[in-house]
Amino acid sequence: MKFFQSIAVAFGLAGLAQAHMEMIFPAPFKSKANPYAGSDVDYSMTAPLDASGSNFPCKGYHSLFGTDAGKSTATFAAGSQYNMTITGGANHGGGSCQASLSFDKGSTWRVIHSYIGNCPTAGTSSYDFKIPSDTPSGDVIFAWTWFNQIGNREMYMNCAAVTITGGTSAKRDVSALSERPTIFVANVMGSSGCVTKESVDVTFPYPGQDVTNDSKTAKYVPDCGEGSPGSGSGDNSGDNNGSQSSAVVSSVVATSAAATTQPAATSAGESSVPGGVFITVSDPADGSSATSMPATSVAVTSAPADTSAPAATFSTLITVTKSAGSGNSATPSATTSEAQASPTSGSGDDNSGSGEAFTAGTSCDNEGEWNCVGTSQFQRCASGQWSVLMAVAAGTKCDSGKTSALSISAVGRSRRFFRRN
Repeated sequence: MKFFQSIAVAFGLAGLAQAHMEMIFPAPFKSKANPYAGSDVDYSMTAPLDASGSNFPCKGYHSLFGTDAGKSTATFAAGSQYNMTITGGANHGGGSCQASLSFDKGSTWRVIHSYIGNCPTAGTSSYDFKIPSDTPSGDVIFAWTWFNQIGNREMYMNCAAVTITGGTSAKRDVSALSERPTIFVANVMGSSGCVTKESVDVTFPYPGQDVTNDSKTAKYVPDCGEGSPGSGSGDNSGDNNGSQSSAVVSSVVATSAAATTQPAATSAGESSVPGGVFITVSDPADGSSATSMPATSVAVTSAPADTSAPAATFSTLITVTKSAGSGNSATPSATTSEAQASPTSGSGDDNSGSGEAFTAGTSCDNEGEWNCVGTSQFQRCASGQWSVLMAVAAGTKCDSGKTSALSISAVGRSRRFFRRN
């Protein structure tokens, strides 16, 4: 009897030792700590996101938001401080974490606190954060993300529905919140994407204005492409400072491009709280079709015509600002946008004879360079390849030609540039 008890204890301890970490407050979707999960419980809540990115974000559970199983499990007042609780048996040396909010059902995220180093600790621990005072009232998704210091290069993410009270009355009023950085994403979407280093804590390139730094390792800032413009994001903060009063409106255009593509346009919708910058990666050349990242405002998806060719996913952040008093709207209303396939010759275009379109997937030299074709379409050099052509929003135009800063303007009215980092 004692032998079997010893075996049971041994297996129990082994399971604990191999368990990773999970958030238990606020209680995530499908968590055993969630009273609304019922019998639909994920007992592998501690598992990381799939390396392919197939269950990003939230292990796919954000789809429960707005359902009975996805009801809010915590209430936070705007402007007040709270904490999240993380527990588990194997913290893999800690690492770095972020707390973020999504106002569009998980398509885009805004970081409200970054924890660099010693996150999480082994066992059970809590991490303080403050809900920004300009957060809109209503139900939103709260996310905890973690990049472990030791072990396989992984990204962990648990998400919970929470209720914000005492905030702004309308999502469109949260200009300051929209200036916070977007969520950091790495170690997913394929092996050629951004992969963090082992044995050092990730120093987020755009941590935001609320940061807890408890790192004991050498400083390591991953070179993972673009960050979000705004006062909380670092390099681009100067674009929104000064005497000018600006309303910041950002939109993500996510495209999938293969060596030869036939883009299929989808309807464009407006996002009241913009954001969402994802790292440019490539899918393996296994015949599978490219996967588009979640997008707001304009989503243009292309299906590979030749499934034997490797497909690449590009994410482009475009920021448009409006000076106070220059009009009633910060950005023209988005309508259905249709993208034209890039000419296969790569030496011309079919749009008013202005600018030169390059075949999607062909090589380019100047990383981050923009190419406006005929004032109504543009593409970008990302990961050494030209993206597919993407249509500008209705009522706007771009300045034709290749430039380091894409100039988007309303017809008959000037707009700010999006600057390349």
